[in-house]
Amino acid sequence: MTRHGGTRTLKRFNTPKYLQIRRKHGKFFLKPSPGPHPNRFCLPLLHIVRDLLHIVDNHREAKKLIGLGNFKVDGKIVRDETYPVGLMDVLSIEKLNKHYRILPDSHHGLILHEIPEAESTFKLCRITKKSTIKGGNIQLNLHDGRNVLVRVKDPTKPKEDIYKRMDVLKISVPEQEILKVLKFKEGNLAIIMSGKNIGQVGKIINILKRFGPKASTVSIQHNSDHTETLYDYTFIIGEDQSEINIPKLD
Repeated sequence: MTRHGGTRTLKRFNTPKYLQIRRKHGKFFLKPSPGPHPNRFCLPLLHIVRDLLHIVDNHREAKKLIGLGNFKVDGKIVRDETYPVGLMDVLSIEKLNKHYRILPDSHHGLILHEIPEAESTFKLCRITKKSTIKGGNIQLNLHDGRNVLVRVKDPTKPKEDIYKRMDVLKISVPEQEILKVLKFKEGNLAIIMSGKNIGQVGKIINILKRFGPKASTVSIQHNSDHTETLYDYTFIIGEDQSEINIPKLD
């Protein structure tokens, strides 16, 4: 990694395979700034504007557009060209009335999938950690780096364990209001977010939890095919039907 004009860059041969880079980009490529998403699950905003949406032709023009506040991620204006737009994030361009969601894809790893305006008001977030804080309230840590506080009215009374790791919250953006809880369980729909079967969507037919050196796995049924993937590669997207618009598989 090196720096050009204060911007973190990578040499092209070190960039992840999922970045769709054209030859004319030259020797260096923009690196996402440190943020809520791991590098393998995000795309720098400038890369999206210049290379995926083709709104402009070069780095300078893309940087200017971003600096003017033309782009929102999860309902908030972003002016950082290296901002990491990651898995399940919603990108909105209000002047063009265009909205996109970052989704896993079998060909490119991550893609920008256009969605209707009504769907741009919410996103899906997987619970990575749950903890009890002062007052008996619950804090949920989500896959995109955000924390959601769930207030418990009477912590002395027994309560149902509604939120668990691997469950997915449907939340409004930018308000972060919990609209729905999608349980990580057999029968629900999931998308595979990493590994050789990335982007495949199907119904969970079996969850095999293992302890020790062998990893836990999940079996997903798509049409008549069964796919086995790692436990942590599974992202719930709905119950009987998907809560989000997803690309049609080839």
